[in-house]
Amino acid sequence: MANRFSAMFTRGGDTSASPPAATRVAEPPNAPSRDEALALVRSFPYWYQRIYLGNGVYTIDQPAYHEGVWHHLEPSIPSNLLGASVLDVGTNAGYFALQMKARQAGRVVGLEALDDYLRQAELCRRMWNADIQYLPIDAHQVSSLTEEFDVVVFTGILYHLKNPLQVLEDVGRICRDAIVVETEVLVDHPDTRVHVRQGPTNQTKVTACTRGIMKFIERDELNGDGSNWWVPDTECVLGMLRTAGFKYFSAPCYLTESRLLLLASKASQSTLNLQALR
Repeated sequence: MANRFSAMFTRGGDTSASPPAATRVAEPPNAPSRDEALALVRSFPYWYQRIYLGNGVYTIDQPAYHEGVWHHLEPSIPSNLLGASVLDVGTNAGYFALQMKARQAGRVVGLEALDDYLRQAELCRRMWNADIQYLPIDAHQVSSLTEEFDVVVFTGILYHLKNPLQVLEDVGRICRDAIVVETEVLVDHPDTRVHVRQGPTNQTKVTACTRGIMKFIERDELNGDGSNWWVPDTECVLGMLRTAGFKYFSAPCYLTESRLLLLASKASQSTLNLQALR
C-alpha cells in the first residue's frame, strides 16, 4: 500500500509546473468511476487540497500551494517513518496525513473542525484505504487529546489562532519529538521596529526592538479572511516554539517572502532530518 501512496503523491521539479509526463500515478485501491469522482468533486463548494481520486480526476485541476510545501519538506521526511505516530493539526482534506502514512507512519490522526473538509478527508482516506483517524477537533482543543505523538504537522494553522502560544504549548505537551510549522510571517525589513520597555529589574527602559514581534489582525485585514488573527515574525515563531519545549531547529525556509516553513525538535537525534529542509 505504501508504494501506491508514494506513486500517487510523488512530484518533482518546480511546484508551479505540472508533474512530468513520465510520472506514473497509481490508482487508489477504492477509486470510483471517473463520472462518480467528478460528481464527488463538484458536490463540495470548495477544495483547498489537491488529491488524486483515480481515473485521471484530482480534487483541484492545477498544482496547489501545499504541494510546494511538500516539495521543500519531503527531503526531511524519512522514506520509512518506522511506525512513528503523527498528528496533523488542521488536516483539511488529509494531504499531509496521507503523505505520512505513505512513508510507513504508524498511528496517524488528523484534526479538522470544518465539516466539509472533514468529509473530504474521510472520502479520500477511504479511496486510498488508509488507516487514518480523523477527529472533529479545533486546534484550540488539542489539550483534550490524551495520547502523545512523535511528529506533529502544523501547516497553515498558526496565524488562524486566537491564542497561538497556548496552542503551541498544548502541542508541545503531547509531541515527543518534532513539529512541522508552516505559517504566514512578517517580512524581515530593516525599518521594522517597535519601542518597548524592557531590561532587568529596576533598570528597564524603552528600547527599539526589531525582532520577536507579532501583529494582531483585526477583522479581514489579511486576505479578506476574518479567521486570521496573528502574524508573527520568524524570531517570534522560534521563541514560541522554545517556550513550548522545542530545542533544535532547522534553518528557516521561506516559500514566499511572507511564508515560513520550519522544523523543530525536542531531540538532538530527531525522526526528521532538520538539516535537509531546503
